[in-house]
Amino acid sequence: MKKKFKALSLVLLSLLIFGLVGCGSNNNTTNNANNTTNNTDKKNPPTNQEYYDYLTERYNHYFNDNTLDTTYDIYVDDFTYDNTYDEFITAYNGSYDQLKNNLEAFKNDLKNNVVKGNDEVDKYNEEVITAADKAIIAVDDYTGTFVEKTKDYATLSKDEVVKGLRSLTLDAHNARLDLKNMIDNAKDKLGIK
Repeated sequence: MKKKFKALSLVLLSLLIFGLVGCGSNNNTTNNANNTTNNTDKKNPPTNQEYYDYLTERYNHYFNDNTLDTTYDIYVDDFTYDNTYDEFITAYNGSYDQLKNNLEAFKNDLKNNVVKGNDEVDKYNEEVITAADKAIIAVDDYTGTFVEKTKDYATLSKDEVVKGLRSLTLDAHNARLDLKNMIDNAKDKLGIK
């Protein structure tokens, strides 16, 4: 019985050792295969055309339906509003809050999704991110002082309210236009035909 127990123990021990060595070897092969897969999954830097297409798509995604360019474009000559003062100011100021969120998301998309490695695209992408940062700062400056600067606007006529808002939002408006112009000129700057 002792011989059978020793033989059985040796067989089980051999199987255990073989199993551990075999699994360890198989695991290394799996890790090497995963490393190879991860290395081939890395994206290449975009071409100028790919970057321009991505930039245009992202800009349109975040800013195409911006109410500051349509419903609340106070910079058109014949702008007026139909709502009460409180409704207009709440919606108008909410448009700037939404603009800030969109600017931040747009900037993050460019920072996180544009693969570095094309010097021309990298340079231009940084310029666009910087322009987005300037627009965010301008929007923050506007929204941070809005309540204090507009506390007496409720007593003004509609024309005076619009004129006052034009002066308050001019920096944010211009920063937004600078960003749009930079993106519109991207094709020329990147040499896209």
